[in-house]
Amino acid sequence: MRIARPNRAGMDEKLTGTPGGEEALKFLADTYRTRLVRAGRTTEHPIAVARLLAADEQQPQLVIIGLLHDVLEDTGVTSDELRKAFGGEVARLVVALTQDDSISDYTKRKAELRGRILDAGPEASTVSLADKLAKLEGVDSRPRARKLDHYEKTLDEVERRYGPSRLSLLLRGQLDRWSGGRSD
Repeated sequence: MRIARPNRAGMDEKLTGTPGGEEALKFLADTYRTRLVRAGRTTEHPIAVARLLAADEQQPQLVIIGLLHDVLEDTGVTSDELRKAFGGEVARLVVALTQDDSISDYTKRKAELRGRILDAGPEASTVSLADKLAKLEGVDSRPRARKLDHYEKTLDEVERRYGPSRLSLLLRGQLDRWSGGRSD
């Protein structure tokens, strides 16, 4: 199953035409330019996530959350700043999508994140699927085995709780592309 994707120019118009989209894009660009705390991070990935959500015809607020889903991890923005700028529900879901870096063990950190995302509801789970799909669509070499394992567990748990969706089927297709011999 494919989500029809308009060209990037058309999709960017859809993002800026989304209620709050232009404000969120500006906020994203400003914070990644002036407050980046994780070296090498760019706005390219969050924009790709938002494009997937828009192409999947998700609600405008979910597209905004897709744009902002990594801002707490990648920049010095706080959840209070996010709440003031975009409201409590956007901040709540972005917080749910933000891994707890105080958990040093990768497997435990990702398990905690999956549980929090599932508990936050189907909206957070939808953004999480788009996040993983965007990451896999953008790679040419096999991701690490533990990352693929996390993605598969996320997908399985989301489908078990909320059922399959167009995004989950696309993500499953990307994971199938990398199935077989593991690399770590």
